[in-house]
Amino acid sequence: MIVTSKNGASVTDTIAEQLRNNINNCVYQYEHFITEAEISSQFQVSRTPAREALNTLCQEGLLVKIPRKGYTIKKLTLAELQQLCQYRSILECGAVEHAIRYGSDSELERISELANKKIDMDDSNFYNQYNDLNFEFHLSISRITKNTYLISALENVMNLLRRDLLIDGHLNLELALNTHIQIANALKKRDLEQARRITADQIDFVEKRLYLH
Repeated sequence: MIVTSKNGASVTDTIAEQLRNNINNCVYQYEHFITEAEISSQFQVSRTPAREALNTLCQEGLLVKIPRKGYTIKKLTLAELQQLCQYRSILECGAVEHAIRYGSDSELERISELANKKIDMDDSNFYNQYNDLNFEFHLSISRITKNTYLISALENVMNLLRRDLLIDGHLNLELALNTHIQIANALKKRDLEQARRITADQIDFVEKRLYLH
């Protein structure tokens, strides 16, 4: 794969984005060591952008550098999962409240469209489609706030959890998609109590399921 910069992104950023997707979509197993030489060869670039991309993902908390061996995917501890889910709940419940109070009807309709979007179950990439849709659904609610700090914080949390959420989606897909519809309906009705409750409960349920993986 030859990587070139596009849409203003550097080669390093482009490699980091592809690696981030590969990690989140379980292309690499936890025990796999990712090396600079492997990434350099895969993307047909020099060692420098490969190293910079890998270091970027280390800073994001997705990878851990093991001296003289390479980089491995960081496996979240139960304590880290708990803290991330709690943080996510605070961010999302705040975003939901803002969306109900200040979001336009068209913005809330967009959330409903995402919640009701169909996924091709015959596609071999079916669960990755779900992972992308789940990510976009929750981030779209936060974007209604127009608060770049909140949006960035939630995006970072979702990225750290995304691999685990994909594994959970394999087991609880129907429940997850149905919850999206419930949240979207509560938003359209501007029912703050119901929307906050469903959002908090959904994250709490996911947190408990992740403990079992």
